[in-house]
Formats: sequence, C-alpha cells, structure tokens
Amino acid sequence: MKIETQPLEDHQVKLVVEFESEAFEKFKRQAARKISQESKIPGFRPGKAPYEVVRRMFGDQSISNQALDLLIDVTYVEMIEKADIKPSGPGKLDKVVSLDPPKLEILVPLLPTVELGDYRSTRLEYKPTQVSPEEVDSFIERLRTNYASVEPVERPIQETDLVFLTLSGKYASPAEGEQTEYIKETPQQVIVQTEEQQKTEEWPFPGFTRTLIGPSAGDEKTVSYTYPEDAKDEKLRGKEIEFHIHVQSVKAMKLPDLNDEFSQTVGEFDSVETMRKSISDRLEQNAREEYDQDYYTQVIDKVREHATVKYPPQVLEEEIQHVLNHLQQDLTRQKLDLDTYLKIRKLDQNAFIENEVKPSAIRRLERSLIMDEIARAEKLEIEPDKLDGAITETVKEMEASGEYQKARKNISQEKLADAVAIEVASRLMNRQTLERIKQIATGQSETMTAPEPQTEEGESTPATDEVKLTEEAKPDEPLGETSAEQ
Repeated sequence: MKIETQPLEDHQVKLVVEFESEAFEKFKRQAARKISQESKIPGFRPGKAPYEVVRRMFGDQSISNQALDLLIDVTYVEMIEKADIKPSGPGKLDKVVSLDPPKLEILVPLLPTVELGDYRSTRLEYKPTQVSPEEVDSFIERLRTNYASVEPVERPIQETDLVFLTLSGKYASPAEGEQTEYIKETPQQVIVQTEEQQKTEEWPFPGFTRTLIGPSAGDEKTVSYTYPEDAKDEKLRGKEIEFHIHVQSVKAMKLPDLNDEFSQTVGEFDSVETMRKSISDRLEQNAREEYDQDYYTQVIDKVREHATVKYPPQVLEEEIQHVLNHLQQDLTRQKLDLDTYLKIRKLDQNAFIENEVKPSAIRRLERSLIMDEIARAEKLEIEPDKLDGAITETVKEMEASGEYQKARKNISQEKLADAVAIEVASRLMNRQTLERIKQIATGQSETMTAPEPQTEEGESTPATDEVKLTEEAKPDEPLGETSAEQ
C-alpha cells in the first residue's frame, strides 16, 4: 500500500492510496462470494457459485465496486495510521483513479483544531445589575392582574381596562409591487398599560394599548405608526403602518388587595413580606442567569476574535442539523412545523438555512470548540467526589419526576447510567470552564500560574501549535427571533 497525503483548505485530507493488483484480486474473489450469497444463482447454493459464473451474470464492474468497498473497510484503519492523521469521522471514497493497479482518492475529515492565541489577556468587567424594588412591584402588580375580577362597563376606555377588539393594518405607502395588507383583521384582548407599565416589546408597537384610551365599546379608530430604522423586523424598518381598531367590549378590572391573604393565595407565603422576598430572589436569579449568559458569550467572542478555529464541513453540517432540530422542537411546542413557519415568514428553506441557520451554527460550534480548548489549556478536571454527588442528585431528581422510569423502558440500566454520568460530567465541566473564563476576563487569574501548553504526549510546545480536540461538547446558545440563533 502506497499513500500520498494532500491537505485541503477545508480541513480535510485527501489520501491517494495505491494497492497491489494481487491484493485486489483477493478482494474481488471475496466480493464475488458475497454477491452469490446475496443473490439467487440458478444451480448453486448461496455463496457457492464459481467466480466466473458470478462474473458472467453480474459483470466485472459490479464485482470491482463490491471489492473496493471491502478493500476500504479492511484497510481503512491502516490507511489512517500510515497517513498519521486523526479523523473526526469516516472517510469517503472520492475518486477511483484506476483499477489496475487499484488507485483511490479518499477524503478524510480531520478533528477540529483551535489555536487560542493570548486568551489570558482577554478582559471584560463583570458587573451584573441588581433587581430594583420597582421591578418587584411591577411583578406583583402583574400577579394581582392575573387574579383580578372583571365586569363590563359602559364608559370610555381607561388605564388598566381589559379591552376586546379586532385589529387590522396596512402599509400607508406600499412600494411598487408590495402588498398593501400588513395584518388581516384579527381578534385581540389587551390590558391598557399605565405610563409606568409601558413595554418596549408591546405588540404591534410600543405604547399601542395607550392609544386605546378614550373610545368606548362599538367605536372604531385608526392609528398610524412609523417603525424606527432599527426595528427588529427588517421589513418594517422605516415603514408607516395604518392600524384600524374596532372596540368590541370594555371591562374594568378589580385587583385584589395586596395583603397576607392574597400572598397565601398565590403561593405558600405567610405574608406579603415573605412573598416579596421570594419574588425578589427569583427575579435576582433570573437576571443573573440572563446576565451571565450574555457575559460569557461576549468573553468567548472576544477570545474568538484572536483564535484560529478549523473544522471540516461535515462537523458544521452536524451543527446545522442540531440547530434545525432545536428549532423544530420549539415550533412543535407552539403547534407549528418548519414549513408553516417558513411560509409565515415568506422564506425559502435553503435561503433560511444559508442566511440564518448556518451563521448561528458557526457561532455555536466555534464557541463550543473554544470552550473545550480553554478547559484543556487550563488543565481543568472534575473532582470525583463532586461528580459522584452530582450523579446521585440527578438520579434522585429523575426518579422523583418519573423520567428515570420512562427512560428505563427504552434502554438498559447500564446504558442509562452511562448516559446520566456523561451528561452530568459535561454539565460540571461546562460550569467549571465558564467560571475559569470569568476569572480570566476579570483579572482574577493573574495570581494563578498560567498553564504551560502541552502536546498530547505531555511535552511542552509553543502556544501557537495546533492542539487536536477529542470531544465536541456543544453548549446551547440562546434562540433569537428565528429560533436559529443559539
């Protein structure tokens, strides 16, 4: 076997492999026997037809194709070892240069590699915001609204009223060829916000419910709104929309008194004070998690600016499919499918994947690979006691929720235990890596000795040397407007 390696720009290697003709003849005989085993040949039992008989019935090309498959299967590991490469997945026969002697071109995807650069110089202040008393008050007011009683009123709409209406919208100055209709007549139910409650994400535009103040049930009203140039929906940027409102009914909302009885109604709270404390803690936790997610993404992206990340197209294709699977799961929860979602957004599937899913997959993949390499560069390890404790706790939670019993119906206890251990270990390593990233970005790691880069054999090597990755933990990325942004 003669092997020539040709590195390709897309992080694959082309192996040009030449075999001896005598060796190929043996595989052709094996291929003929396999064909005779899988096919009915008159006068012969399966696998017993002579080579020449199989050749006359099926032809040299069929035998050679089968022989090539067998040849590659048997010799692939030896090819990889002789070429001294580390694949990230199975190779693919790209071209048969000749059959006498057999000469093949095989494409092999390589393991992703990451050069972090001077990642330890990355800095970003860590300063999460505190939840204000006003935010707690606002949450409690929403709780009171959820428990409010309503009664129809015969008067103009006021703040805090519950209004039933139909809404339609059209472009005030549609471009040539552009449809005039923006929203078909749609029933809506809204609560009129106070000035303090106004939300920027209010639909169809910020401050919409306050435009309802004044009319009564049965009245109609037209409101114009011009969307800003930085509007979330690109097709609305700078566009003026005329919204037609038909008020169906108006109901006054009577909020329950904010007292201990109310706090006991909404949860297991002894008093308003304990309820407020619980709400504050929950909002604080949610705000911290949201801040942390954004913070770590920013830090990793700063490292990414100076890092060199390489991977073959097959790895990216897997990540694209991963993003699509997440999107489809989200859509299923909303009782939609991908085709319907694309029709609503008037998008072609291929263009959607190329313009939205693929960029998101690239960000997810490269952030994940960078995290893996930081963990390796920092020589992070999980303490066995912590891993055992976390596994035990996870199994208890799964048993309490019934998930463990459901999973046992599909896989063996041994496989389930392995799956839980892998998931828990990945989660712990992810947390540990993120904590180290924060230490680095805030300068806390300056007092720590920077680890000396290592080769796989443990020998010191310059920090610019490529390091092969052996794992592909892919932490989820937050979904954006299209659910393709992770």
